[in-house]
Amino acid sequence: MKKKLNLISVIAIVTSFLFSSLKADAQDISAPLFSISGATANILCVNQNTPNREAVAQANILFNAGTEFVLELSDEDGVFADPAAVLARFTTPIGIPPGGDIEFPSFPIPTESRGENYSLRVSVPATGTLSAVRENIPIYYFDFSVGVTLTGSNIEANTVALCDGESATLTTLPNDFPEYIWTFNGSVIAGESGPNLENVTQTGTYMVQVNFGSCNPAFNFDTATVEVIDFNTTTVRINETSPQEFCPSDVKVLSTSVTDPGFTYEWFKDGVLIPNSDNFLLNLPQSNFAGIYTVNVIGTETCSVTTDPVEVINLGSDILTQPPPLIMLLPTQPTLTLSITTNAPDAGSTVQWFRNGIVFQPTLPITDPGALSIDVTNPGVYVASVFANDVCMDTLDATTEVFEPVGFRTQISTLLDCDADTGTLGLENLFGITATGLEVPITTEQYALFDFEWFLETQSTGVTETTLTVDQDNIGEVYALEATLRGTSFDTARSNELTVEFLSDVVVIDASPAFIPFGETTTLSVQQSNNYMYEWFRVVDGENQSIIDGTTSDGTITGQGTSEIVTDIRGQYFVRITLLDCVIDSEIITISDVAGSSEIIPNIVTPNSDGINDNWLLPSSLFNQQDVEVIIYSSRGEVDFNSVSYQNNWPAENSKSSGQDPIYYYIITKNNSVVRKGSITVMR
Repeated sequence: MKKKLNLISVIAIVTSFLFSSLKADAQDISAPLFSISGATANILCVNQNTPNREAVAQANILFNAGTEFVLELSDEDGVFADPAAVLARFTTPIGIPPGGDIEFPSFPIPTESRGENYSLRVSVPATGTLSAVRENIPIYYFDFSVGVTLTGSNIEANTVALCDGESATLTTLPNDFPEYIWTFNGSVIAGESGPNLENVTQTGTYMVQVNFGSCNPAFNFDTATVEVIDFNTTTVRINETSPQEFCPSDVKVLSTSVTDPGFTYEWFKDGVLIPNSDNFLLNLPQSNFAGIYTVNVIGTETCSVTTDPVEVINLGSDILTQPPPLIMLLPTQPTLTLSITTNAPDAGSTVQWFRNGIVFQPTLPITDPGALSIDVTNPGVYVASVFANDVCMDTLDATTEVFEPVGFRTQISTLLDCDADTGTLGLENLFGITATGLEVPITTEQYALFDFEWFLETQSTGVTETTLTVDQDNIGEVYALEATLRGTSFDTARSNELTVEFLSDVVVIDASPAFIPFGETTTLSVQQSNNYMYEWFRVVDGENQSIIDGTTSDGTITGQGTSEIVTDIRGQYFVRITLLDCVIDSEIITISDVAGSSEIIPNIVTPNSDGINDNWLLPSSLFNQQDVEVIIYSSRGEVDFNSVSYQNNWPAENSKSSGQDPIYYYIITKNNSVVRKGSITVMR
C-alpha cells in the first residue's frame, strides 16, 4: 500500500534538503578572513599608502587543480548583491586538499568602503558552491593625503563669512561616511550627524569629526575646524588708523583685519581699483601713494564688505610721471626720449641720470632746462634719481629698461556693442620681441612708425587703421591685422585671427530626449562656440543655483562650462552665455520625467491625421495665454498665422497656406517681448 505525503511532509522534506545542501556548501569552505602581510585582520582600516589586502579561507574538501575561487564582498549592511561585488579571483594551479588554504593574493579594497557590517564569502562558479560567511567586518577607506575639509560656500576659504540676515551651510569632505560628529565652541550639536550643517547663523568655532567607527584610533579621529565670523565694517576693516603719514623711503603697508587667503581683496585708491592687489596686505609704492584707501573684501558670492576709508599722506615728494618700466628702441627712431616730472621743491632739489649703473648725465638742479629728460640711442637700464629737498630728504628713483627688437607680435581683440549688434576689431597690443624672447609693448606714440592693414582671411580689406567695424552681415567672417615696421626688413607681424560673432537675442535650449525616461538621462544643449562661456543653472524654489558637476541626492549632472549638460534630474534649467562683455540668459526649460510634460518648443509637425504631431503643440506656459502672441511666417516671409491665446491648432486650422510649405518660422512674444523664435519643419 502506497502512503501519500501530505503538504506538511513535503515542506519538511524540501526544507531539510535545502538546509542540508546549504550546510554541505558551508562545510566545503570555511568563512574567509582578510589578512595583511600574512597576518589575519578582523578590522580593515585602509588608506592610500596601504590600499591592498589579502584573504585566506580553508578548504574542507578536495578541490582539483584549475578550480576558480571568487572572493565576494557585501554592501555596508552585510547584504550581497546579485551578482555580488567581486574583490578577487584565484585559480589554483594545483589541487587543494581538505584543510588546505585557499589564498587570494594582494587586491585593492574599494575606496568607497565605509561601514561596520560588511560580509565576506568565497564562491566557486563552476559548482555554485558558497563558503560560510564572515560577518560584521568593519571596513573603512580613508585617504590621508586629502584629509577632512570643512568649508562654507567659498570652498577656497578657511573662514566662513556671514553677512547680516544670511545663514551658511557648512560642508564636509569626504561626505560619504556613515556618521559625523559636530561641535560648536566645544559643545556637541545634538541631532546633527550628516556631512552638512545647514542654517548656521551663529558666529564661533565649528568642528566636525568623521566617525570612523572601529577605525577611529587608526585614523586619529580626523577632524576639521572652521571659524564663522560676522562680515561688517566693524569686523572687516583696515588695521591702520586714519590718517597714516609716510615719507617715500618708509616701509608703507596697509593691512586688513581678516587675513583668509581664500577671500578676495580689492584695494582702491581714490575710488580707483589698484591692479594686482588681491591680498590682505597692500605695499604702497615709493611715489604717488598719497590718497584715500578702501578695500572690498569678498567672503562669498553674496557676502562682501567695503571697509571704512583710511587717508594716507605723503610727507615728502613724488616722481609724478615716468617712462614705462620696459620700452623698445626702434631702429627707425633717431633717438628715444625718456622724461620724468616731479613735485619736489624747486629750491635745492636735483636730478642725476644713470645708464647700467654708470653716470649718464651729471647732477643738475631740477629747474635746469632739459634736466628731467634724456635722449637715448642705445639699449640699457636707465635710472633717474631725484633728490627732493623737503622734510623727508629722500632720493626718488625712476627705472626704465630699453631694448632693441628682433621681431614683432600683433594681438587683436573684439569690442562688442551688445545692444546695437555691431562690433569693433582693434589692435590690442603690439609687442617688440627681444633676442631672449621677452615681449615689450610698443607705445601708442610708436604706432606711427608702422603700417597696418586688415585682411579678410587672405584678402586685403583696404582698411589701414588700427580698428575695423563689423556688424551682423560679417558673422562668420575671419579677420586678421598685419603690422609692418616701415622702412625696415623686419617680417610683417600677422595677428591672431578673429571670427565675427554676436550673441542671439533669444537662446533656446534643445532637450534630447524631451523628457527623462525612467533610469536614463536627457541632454540639454545650445549653440556651441569656442568664444562663448557657458554657465548652467537650475531654478530651485525660485532661486537660480549654478550647477556643480557630480552626483547629489537628487541625481547626477555633468557638462557645466560647456554648451551641453547631461542630467537625470527633473526641474527647471537655463544657461547663461557670455561673449566678451555681452551676456544673455536662455529661456527657462522645464524637464519632466513624463513624456509631453517638458517645456520645449517642437520643431517638427507631421499633419497626416494619425493623431501624433498633427499640430504644433506649445507647452502650457504659452498655450491659450492672452498675453502671448504667436506669429508664423512662410519661408518667403509672409505671415501664415497670427494670434493671441494660441489653441495648439496650427496648421490644421488657420494656416493660410494649409501647412503645405516644408519650412516655416515662428516668433512668440509675451507682454510684447520676444521669448522664443525658431523654425518648424512640416513633414508629410
